[in-house]
Parts: sequence; C-alpha cells; structure tokens
Amino acid sequence: MRPAIFRRISPSRMSLSVVVSLRAPLAAPGARPGRQARAHRSRAHRSCVAAAASETSEQRKTLKKNADVIADDLKGVSITFVGDNESANIAVAQEVAKALGYTPLSTPDLIEKITDSTREQILEEDGEAGLVIAENAVLEQLSTLIRCTVGTNGGGRGATARGDCWDYMFGQFTIWLDDAGAVKAAESDPSTAPQRDAYELAEVHLVMSKAECKPGDEAAGIGAQALEAIGSIVKDDPQVPGKKGFYVKMGCRGDWPVLQPPGWDGTKEGMVDPATGKPYREAAEASEAPKSGEV
Repeated sequence: MRPAIFRRISPSRMSLSVVVSLRAPLAAPGARPGRQARAHRSRAHRSCVAAAASETSEQRKTLKKNADVIADDLKGVSITFVGDNESANIAVAQEVAKALGYTPLSTPDLIEKITDSTREQILEEDGEAGLVIAENAVLEQLSTLIRCTVGTNGGGRGATARGDCWDYMFGQFTIWLDDAGAVKAAESDPSTAPQRDAYELAEVHLVMSKAECKPGDEAAGIGAQALEAIGSIVKDDPQVPGKKGFYVKMGCRGDWPVLQPPGWDGTKEGMVDPATGKPYREAAEASEAPKSGEV
C-alpha cells in the first residue's frame, strides 16, 4: 500500500492521513484462502482523506462533536485500535471512550490481570506464541461486550499481529494506527514487518507523521479522525453496525463481511454464493456430475 500525501504544517501540529478501507465480498473457491484473501480485498478498496490533528483543546471539541454525531448510529458497537504503537493504541482508545461514554480497556493490562503474570514473564516462559494465545483469549471475552474502546498490544506481538486471530475483532470497528516512518520502512523491506498484513484487515488506517502520540489533546485529535472515518463507513452502509452485532451473536465465525446462514459448516466450500443463494460446494458438485446420456 502506498502512503497517502502528507500536509506540510507547523511543528506544533501532527499530520495524519486517513485511509478508510471497506472489505469487498468474499471470493469464490479458487481465490487466495482464508485471511490472506481478506487482506488482499482490504487493500483493493480504499479511499484517502487528508487530515491534520493539532495539539490544542480544539481537538477535544472536535472529537466530542464527531462522537455526538455518530454515537446513536454505532448502536453500541465497540472500537478496537491496533498497530505497532501500543501507547498510541491505548491513549487514543481512552480519549475516544471519554467522548462516546464508552468503557476504555487495554488488552496488555487485561492479559496481566487474567494470567497474574507480566507479558515479559509470558514471553520468557511460553515465547511469542504464549502472548498470542493470551491476547486472543482476552479478545474472545471482549468480543461480546458493547460500548468499549480497546487498545491492544503493539510491537508486532500478540493476536492482532496475526491475521488468523482476527475473528473476534470483526464484530467491532477496527482502527490501525500507523506512522510515516513505519510505512517507509515497510516499503523498503516488507519482510521486516509481517504483522502489517494482519493490520491491513482494519477498516480504518491512520498514518501519523511521527511515531509518538502524546496522551491528551494529541490523542484526541487522532481519535476525532478515527470517528470521522467510522462515520463515513456507517454513512455508506447504515447496516454495518447491525451486521457486526449479528456477527457476534452468531459466534464470531470468521465469515465477515458476507455473513453465512446459521447452518454454515465453517468451510469455504460451504459458503453461500450470493449470486445463486446456494453453497459453492453444490455448484462444484453439479459441474462435476455427468451430463444426461454420459457414462
């Protein structure tokens, strides 16, 4: 993904580019499988909006204004912030929670409370896989909650950095907090940050001009842009919050954004083709069946 254009503004302001990503319908059999296919679709449908977040109290006013505009339309759907910048994830989640009247949560804190171990201890004893399992368990519990904002693990570690762990997040609005330096480094050598493929699954991508994000007004400015982008998603499709609620009700089965019938067997072949209303498996079987008169 190519970075959006950045504005040149005074040193007292932080520039952002906001990329709103809407996923396309699931592909038929033969397309790239699983979450890799979702990431591919996510990259293909993006629109860019230039924005700027200043370090003034006006940003909190804007954040509150944006929150008031979309609060009812969200229908209580939670918002999760992902990306390598853990402090930004948590700081922005806290500011957005204040504006919306949501509950701010942090998966790093919850992991340590639930396991009664620090993340350093988990990494030492169980490696990165242990941290992935721990955060995924937390995300599973949070998936059924409403009116929460969630800041997640950073540094390319944890469940959010693994595309196959996103099933519990598709029922929430997801925001990827990125920075221009990381974008440039990834363009030079994508292999240095494989977690970016997972972050591509997020519906909103915010690219900050610097890696730091101070709590308070600066985080509020970023939060204002996040809510504006979510508002654009809901405006384009007012049914999205309801679909997310139904996705959670059905058990976060991984069939986002094209929800499958209650009896779906969990396989790609068992997915219903929107064009025919029948599982892809039936179409494949019909094509392989011998025609009349053939032996």
